[in-house]
Amino acid sequence: MPLNPYQQYRATRVETAGSVDLIVMLYQGAVRFIRLGLDALEQRDLDTTHKHLVRAQEIVVELQGSLNYEAGGEIAPQLASLYDYCYRQLVTANVKKDPAPAREVIGILRDLGTAWQQIAAQQRQAQATITDRPPFARAV
Repeated sequence: MPLNPYQQYRATRVETAGSVDLIVMLYQGAVRFIRLGLDALEQRDLDTTHKHLVRAQEIVVELQGSLNYEAGGEIAPQLASLYDYCYRQLVTANVKKDPAPAREVIGILRDLGTAWQQIAAQQRQAQATITDRPPFARAV
């Protein structure tokens, strides 16, 4: 089945993104699904709540699986613990249909996502600096 233009854009965006940009997209996606789950919970649509919170849980698992313990140093295990906590909070929110744990996770993921956005911006700026220099220019 052919993709609509929006789906094509999203697929292309993911396929061409760098690893840091993909992490940022995962954070954004998790926050979006949690918000959708909370909206559905307010409307007492428990099936939709479950669906969206499970999707957010899957993204948190993906974030945890993407950790590079070799390159991440002491930060990687700390992030792993934080992701585990977020996952458990999302499960609690889903099982108990309690919005408080999910709201807490939104705050955590939003803060982490902002940090990763800054890293992505720094990488893009560094890459632009490298590619803007003529190939014959000397590094000073």
